[in-house]
Amino acid sequence: MRPCLLLPLLAALPCLAHAQGVIASQEISLANDSRYELFAGPGGQTILYRDGPSGVELSGFNARMEEVWSREPTLDRGRPNPLGAVMPPTGELTVFYTHRRDRKLFLKLHRYSERGNLSDSLTVTELDGDFTSGTYDVYADETGRFAVLSHRRDGNAFALIGIEVGSGRVLYRQILELNEDGGAFREERAPLIDRQGAFYLWSQDDNRRSRLDDHEVQIVRVNAAGGVTRAVVKLPETLVYDAEIAVDARNATIVLAGYYAVDPDEAAGALVITLPYSLEGQSTAFTAPFSPALLASVDQRGRSPEGIRDLDALDVLFRRDGTVVILGEQRKRTVRTVGGRTGYFGGALKTDYLYEDIVLCAVSPAGDMLWQEVLPKKQFSQDDGGAFSSYFLATTPRALRLVYNDEVRSGGTVSAYTLDGRGELQRRSLMNTEYQDLWLRHEAGIQADASTVVIPSERRNRLRLVRVRF
Repeated sequence: MRPCLLLPLLAALPCLAHAQGVIASQEISLANDSRYELFAGPGGQTILYRDGPSGVELSGFNARMEEVWSREPTLDRGRPNPLGAVMPPTGELTVFYTHRRDRKLFLKLHRYSERGNLSDSLTVTELDGDFTSGTYDVYADETGRFAVLSHRRDGNAFALIGIEVGSGRVLYRQILELNEDGGAFREERAPLIDRQGAFYLWSQDDNRRSRLDDHEVQIVRVNAAGGVTRAVVKLPETLVYDAEIAVDARNATIVLAGYYAVDPDEAAGALVITLPYSLEGQSTAFTAPFSPALLASVDQRGRSPEGIRDLDALDVLFRRDGTVVILGEQRKRTVRTVGGRTGYFGGALKTDYLYEDIVLCAVSPAGDMLWQEVLPKKQFSQDDGGAFSSYFLATTPRALRLVYNDEVRSGGTVSAYTLDGRGELQRRSLMNTEYQDLWLRHEAGIQADASTVVIPSERRNRLRLVRVRF
């Protein structure tokens, strides 16, 4: 899940050929098994983290996207396994990894200064008992102050380790399980970590028309002390199509926002479920239908739709008054056989990814639909996991911009939709990647500051970083 930010909401990529403030780095080699992540470092730097099966590479880039330092840190012996990195408020990149010593498994962290020099090395904890897995995923809150290492064990059981990143202190080690009658947690998106270090997951039971009388949503929170709180919201009249969990820190509420359905195959409108931050007390649930005009604006292949198919809730944003803004995208994935004979032994399997229109809507604290918009687009790709599709979201106090590839191909146009706090929308073409050999991965981009974004371009194990100041 992307970070939950205050609306309103900015980023633009002017044409590389003419626009000022757009700079691309030189090519950077990527190994086949390498993962990478970008961080906004101190002094206006962009820090590139790369890891492989047993090692880590760090690089720092200045505002001109020149590589000013590069390091290959030495990790402890004993089959080191890099897990990931977090950038805390101190500005020292913190790398987590596991290694073995004397037949025991340990979690360790290294800290690196703004020049990539090792400033601290700390054994965080021994991983024993229920925590012996070395395959943890690293999640952090949007400030980088707290990290949670999560390993999904079996069924709906999670091994969680909460860490205060700045000190390396273990806040808790917790095995989180659903009750026997609980529904399945969603696996395909990252969990939420709020600014207080709390870890959230949600699930639901009996989300089908034949069992709606028993339909309920369960929200589970593990706080920074390891305490587990559960809240159950009964929804006997609401079929949930898709939703995301978010925290409105200003208004001290937990919000599950997305879409409800009448026909199970179509999203019929916005859904907002609100609970107090304590997860105790009264919850509220509102539904607000999509207008006929919005439904008619969505490309539905000539149908007369009563809803929107394949609509995923991706981002939940808040205005100061508690208005909830929901951003969703049509995402379709099709597996097909091409060439040769059809059937089990014939042909090759191909996966098509079709990412289409973006849908935005704003729901007031009273449950009224304040405005709703469709942002038309169509992105098609094959066998790439949709890596170059979707959009990059960046924010300022006055506007939101969504930057995306018009087409997934070399020489395509990059465009942006700009939305202000009143729901007024503008679209413009920003750059053409022809002759640049740029394949922008918008979802992997970062917002370096209020007026700067950095988006990676990845093609055939070659990486470039594109920095844009607007």
